[in-house]
Amino acid sequence: MLVSCAALAICLSLTAALEPAFAQNSGRPVMPPPEERGSGFNPFRPLMRLFGVTGPQRPVQEQKPVARQAPAQPAVPAGTPPAFAELPKDPDAGVILVVGDRMAQGVKDGLAFTLAQKPVVRIDGLIETGRGLAGATAPAWNERVLARLRGDNVKAVVVMLGWHDLIELPGAAEPLPFGSEAWIAAYGARVKSLVQVVRQERKPVVWVGLPPAEAARTDAEFTLLNRIFQQEVEAARGVYVDISKVFLDDDEKYAAFGPDVDGQRRRLRTQDGIAFTWAGYRKVAFFVERELSRLLGGYGGLAFEGVEDDPNFIVLTGRTASPEDELVGEAGAPPAPEPDSLRHRFFVRGESLEPVAGRVDDTRLPAGSVLR
Repeated sequence: MLVSCAALAICLSLTAALEPAFAQNSGRPVMPPPEERGSGFNPFRPLMRLFGVTGPQRPVQEQKPVARQAPAQPAVPAGTPPAFAELPKDPDAGVILVVGDRMAQGVKDGLAFTLAQKPVVRIDGLIETGRGLAGATAPAWNERVLARLRGDNVKAVVVMLGWHDLIELPGAAEPLPFGSEAWIAAYGARVKSLVQVVRQERKPVVWVGLPPAEAARTDAEFTLLNRIFQQEVEAARGVYVDISKVFLDDDEKYAAFGPDVDGQRRRLRTQDGIAFTWAGYRKVAFFVERELSRLLGGYGGLAFEGVEDDPNFIVLTGRTASPEDELVGEAGAPPAPEPDSLRHRFFVRGESLEPVAGRVDDTRLPAGSVLR
């Protein structure tokens, strides 16, 4: 029995050793055993493994280097404007100065996009991204705005801020908590002071209210600020742009999506429930530009023509008639009607004219007619 097993092992070894050579000499390609091919059945495979007989090894394939991918680019912020072409502005182009916080920056970009093809008007900004009117470190808005009004060819001022004003104000003895009567009075005084700086320079001011917020508490706080804005701005004969209802749904609830300026349904608000996407800022700028166009005459050749005694009144189309106060017609007053003339009886005495037969005011019955 041992001899038979040894003979069988020798036979199998010789078979495994001669099989590649035989295949090579026969002109056929060398094929690995069924075990290497992953298919087929070999009844001698257990005995071959027992005596250490293995088939030809599969050549190791060289691993190709994997190309490294470029790192992912950071996402563009939702309110970032796209690249757009802009016509060169005239050297004496009128400036619309946009003042405020991060939301004002979005309005500035939206106005620049909307008015990119109008060389007679240029959009500039005085932006403090994270600050407003409240807080001990609030910017010196009045001084900075006044310097721009007197140093540049500013024709109108657009203001939008308040997002970062939901904080206390410094008081005489202690800080004033947000929303208290003392806080409202102090904050209203700051709004009034900024508006008066613009109005005293005989420039129109357009103040944009805050939008509805997703969080109920923030929305109530924004509503309080909007009441202050509207009261102080309209008291100074400025223009208050109320956008609160523009960004609500049909049920007058907060909506992150809605129609854009082209009527397409898009996302208008960001994930924080406060700020705007680019489509949202364009929509705000649309309503602001509409008021500016009304005030500044559509940015035509005679735009920005003000009236000395009323800085809130601006000629829309220029003066197309002579400054005289006489009506167009023959010179001098018409002659007085002669006494007892038809004109004198009608215009001076107020007598009725005699009816004319066949005219609509002739109510006389024909002769011989009888009423039935």
